[in-house]
Amino acid sequence: MATATVKYNITTRPTSFGSVDQETVTFMGLITFSAAADTYLTGGLLALAGFALLNLGPYADRNPLFMDIQSQAGSGLQYLYNVATKKLQIFGGGGSGTAAVSEITTGTALSGVTPNVFTDVVAFQAFFQRN
Repeated sequence: MATATVKYNITTRPTSFGSVDQETVTFMGLITFSAAADTYLTGGLLALAGFALLNLGPYADRNPLFMDIQSQAGSGLQYLYNVATKKLQIFGGGGSGTAAVSEITTGTALSGVTPNVFTDVVAFQAFFQRN
């Protein structure tokens, strides 16, 4: 099985290249995963070539000021973008009020996570500095 990759796909385009409000540019869209049988790598998943944040449009070649990633299906999984490594990390389990969530284990198939990562609908908003 191959290590999974992600794609950042713009799905909402209020203007020609995201929403522009004075000093920032915002890109919104959905994250898709490479294949259900592909496996997670602890530390996070890299974007497929050509589908990284820097490919979203103008100013996206910078580190995002803020990135919001949410399951639209209410899966309970937590998705975090690691700015230092440029990887998407996935956390689940625990979270009972006294137990922390933990990162998905290396070698786990995306479809082997409960709930299924591969079928989750994951939306993102990425905010970048314009100047």
